[in-house]
Amino acid sequence: MSAMSYISPFGTMDSDHEWADALCLSRTHCENAAEDTFGEFFTAAIAVIDTGAAAQPAFFLARQLAELALKALIGPEHKKVHDLETLLEQLAQRNDDLLGPGAEQLLIAEFFRDLHRIDPKGDEGRYPASRSGTPALAAVCCANPALLREYVTLVYQYTQKRIAPVEQPA
Repeated sequence: MSAMSYISPFGTMDSDHEWADALCLSRTHCENAAEDTFGEFFTAAIAVIDTGAAAQPAFFLARQLAELALKALIGPEHKKVHDLETLLEQLAQRNDDLLGPGAEQLLIAEFFRDLHRIDPKGDEGRYPASRSGTPALAAVCCANPALLREYVTLVYQYTQKRIAPVEQPA
C-alpha cells in the first residue's frame, strides 16, 4: 500500500477553477447570495426527498429551506435565531403578505408552523440527538415524500417570486 498525502479539495479565492465541475462554495462574487443559497438548498432538498435514501437529511434540508425563506423575506434585519415561530412573528409585525389570507400563503405558513412544532430549536434533523439528548425527530415517525416535496416546492416558488431581483427594462 503506497503512502497517501492529503490534498485539500478546496481552492482559495485566487485559484483558477481547474475542474470543469467545480463546486463553487463561496458567495463572495454572487449578485444575489441569498437567492443562490436558497436555490441550492431547494435543489438539495428535492434531490434528497426524491431519492428516499436519506430521511433525516431530507427533513433537515426542508426545515433549513423554511428558515432561509423566512430570513430572506424579512431581509438583513432578521433575528439571528433558528426559531421559525419567532421569524413568523417578525413577519407578522410587518404585516407581511406571507401571513395574508391567500390559500398559498396559508399552506406555507402552516407548513412552517408544523416544522416548528416538530423542531422548535432547529436541531432535530441536524444531529442524531437533540440538545436535550432525546433521539432526533422522536416526535414524528415518517413523512409523506410527495406531500413534503409539494410543500418544499411551494415554499421555494413563493419565496423566489418575492426575493428575485426585478429586471428593469433597458
